[in-house]
Amino acid sequence: MDVTALMRDPAVASALAWVEAHAAQVAEEAVRICEIPAPTFEEAERAAYVRRRFAELGLQDVAIDAAGNARGRRPGTGGGPGLAMAAHLDTVFPKGTDVKVKRQGTRLLAPGIGDNSTAIAALLAMVEAMNAAGLTTAGDLYLASDTGEEGLGDLKGMKAFLAEVKDRVGATIAVEGMKVNRVIHVAVGSRRYKATFTARGGHSWGHFPSPSAIHIMGRAIAEISRLEVPTDPKTTYNVGVIHGGTTVNTIATEADMLVDMRSVDTRSLADLERRVLAIVGNAAKEGDGQAKLEMVGDRPAGSISADHPVVQTCRAVHRALGIPTFSEASSTDANVPLGMGLPGVCLGITEGANEHRLDEYIETGPIPMGVKNILLATVALTGKG
Repeated sequence: MDVTALMRDPAVASALAWVEAHAAQVAEEAVRICEIPAPTFEEAERAAYVRRRFAELGLQDVAIDAAGNARGRRPGTGGGPGLAMAAHLDTVFPKGTDVKVKRQGTRLLAPGIGDNSTAIAALLAMVEAMNAAGLTTAGDLYLASDTGEEGLGDLKGMKAFLAEVKDRVGATIAVEGMKVNRVIHVAVGSRRYKATFTARGGHSWGHFPSPSAIHIMGRAIAEISRLEVPTDPKTTYNVGVIHGGTTVNTIATEADMLVDMRSVDTRSLADLERRVLAIVGNAAKEGDGQAKLEMVGDRPAGSISADHPVVQTCRAVHRALGIPTFSEASSTDANVPLGMGLPGVCLGITEGANEHRLDEYIETGPIPMGVKNILLATVALTGKG
């Protein structure tokens, strides 16, 4: 589709003008959303707010689904493919984190303001702009603000959302708050395990050298750290969390660790997983203990080429808006459609920095450009009704 010509359509032009005129309103919406705490697995209050906003915007089939997603549908005229769009609800910050937004010139500062409050606000603004302009799409828009994108949420909400709508859509757009000039079409897959080691333990003097779960786990970690993995396709591993033991003079009977393995290539990821799990099993056996493995994360890898029509459409939108495009592999909600063979991309809304840190911030200036970005991509991919 000729995006430049699309922008001259009266309804599209009116929607874009609405976005420009209501930039401050979109930023304030991001503030309201950010100040509703939403740690992973505790997104219900924020989901209820988004559900209410979906209803106010006149979406159909508005509901909180079984996965905790806020959902809605904006009907098209029936002349084109449907489109799934999602902006995740959850943040990495635990309950009790101060999420009050501070203003510093053109910046908004707060944990989670960019990841992902601004994306949710942009999704709502896109619908409001289309409503104000009387802009319809040919295909239905299936909208979600989904749970469990971060950490051990394992893309829970997106998996449930796509499982239901995949046969009714031709593509998916995941919306993230940061990096307005980014188009993600390569998903970094991951496998995550909790490995729990157990051993006889005992008194550090009286029962020495009774097997220690911590010593066994330590040997496993050392062996994992020596693994060689390919740089192309990029493949990585990390032991990110460890627990174990009770006192300094007690030989530990239990210890556990969380292991993260990632790759853009499914076969490389499977090979790494096989080697890591073998190390865990051998360390326990040689240490005269036991190891229990629990998979706690399974994010599929997948991709579409840079030449795919969906990617080319998003790049054409960037060119029409004067945005210089870059691409990178990443782990986002777009993993889910890409992993199931459905075309998907992740698009951004504004600029900022320090995601997953307490000093996270966004710039408000680019927000209108980001809303226009997803609005034009939506109409171009579904067709104007």
